[in-house]
Amino acid sequence: MNRLKYYRQKNNYSQKEIAKYLLITQPSYSNIETGKIRLNFDYANLLATLYKIPVSELIDDKNAIYISDEDFKILVKAKKVISDIENRIK
Repeated sequence: MNRLKYYRQKNNYSQKEIAKYLLITQPSYSNIETGKIRLNFDYANLLATLYKIPVSELIDDKNAIYISDEDFKILVKAKKVISDIENRIK
């Protein structure tokens, strides 16, 4: 079982519910979950937020996300901003 399916089932969501959350169709989500379509960063980030896990937990050999060093630096900064906002909300 891949990680996307594992976390979806662990959190008691159907593919249809996750697809609606991502604003895509259930067949499109199914293709992501089965590895027919590569998981992009936007969806990985949304799912990680929903499941309250790091994005890295959703990545396995079938769903790898590859980004440049420059994009990684931007993501690190974005993560800090999001963390700061979340801490202010609490």
